[in-house]
Amino acid sequence: MDPVTPGYPDVPAFIYGITREIWEDRGIGGKLDRLYAPDILLRAPTGLTTDNTGVTSQTLQTLHSFPDRQLVGEDVIWAGYDDGTFLSSHRLVSVMRHTGDSAYGPATGRIVRSRIIADCWVVDGVVTEEWLARDQAAFARCLGLEPRDLARQMVAHDLRTSGAPVFFTPERDLPGRYRPVIQDGPEIALLAEGYRRIWGVKDVAAVRDLYFHGAELAAPGGGHHNGHADIDRFVLGYLASFPDAAFSLESATVNTGGGQTARVALRWSLRGTHGGFGHFGAPTGADVYIMGFSHAEVVDGRIRREWIVTDEVSVWKQIYAHLKECPHGG
Repeated sequence: MDPVTPGYPDVPAFIYGITREIWEDRGIGGKLDRLYAPDILLRAPTGLTTDNTGVTSQTLQTLHSFPDRQLVGEDVIWAGYDDGTFLSSHRLVSVMRHTGDSAYGPATGRIVRSRIIADCWVVDGVVTEEWLARDQAAFARCLGLEPRDLARQMVAHDLRTSGAPVFFTPERDLPGRYRPVIQDGPEIALLAEGYRRIWGVKDVAAVRDLYFHGAELAAPGGGHHNGHADIDRFVLGYLASFPDAAFSLESATVNTGGGQTARVALRWSLRGTHGGFGHFGAPTGADVYIMGFSHAEVVDGRIRREWIVTDEVSVWKQIYAHLKECPHGG
């Protein structure tokens, strides 16, 4: 059965189109109500949203702070199912000017760019479950802040409004109807084994097996890494911070053909103790959950280009929650 994409010819056009309808075309009322299920489960490192009203509230607040927000779609990797539902993984860049006060602080007038990956399960043309991460570390740096400083501001805001830092962990999740799928195929097998070796077993030598020697990696925080040694440094920064981290591959989709390079979308997680000096500073013993997303282009059995999105600001919030700090401002 073909995927249900009302008003659009195919899945990528549907995902690009409804994103434009909601944000650039301001379809926040009727269109958002039509396109998002009333009982949607939206999981992001920033927290769990359990209804359409919450999605509407977040959208309005974002547009107040960034009224000229544009979402520049880079790719959609998707899988259709026998019942007409489908899973899409949408990689995009948010470009906007900070002109309204918010939890991010007073308006700065700065241009902000950050990458997002959003996985959506769509049923009868309605987004029913979603997993999403924004690169808030890049966001922070565009505002002239370090990610840990933005996390301090956001923790202070959370304490004022809800009494506790807000972030997502599996313990805070609710059961959904979608059952994640790890597709078959040589490209997925390659990435699944490479990620298991690097992130699960901590076999950093696998970087040289998984990546082409001139591979390019777009990393959290707006970072760009080129080649084995540079990618190795990025990986070590995370692994050194969480040396006991358990890796889990949650979802994997591959698109091939159509004259394009094989493109793979992964959703994965790390769960471990902030037990070492690394990318996240001095060890604190905090239990940290990282929701990760990757898009990769695979040529001749190696990754040529990859985009990884995690929310490092939400990682810092978990560290501050463990320390029971009550920071004020940045």
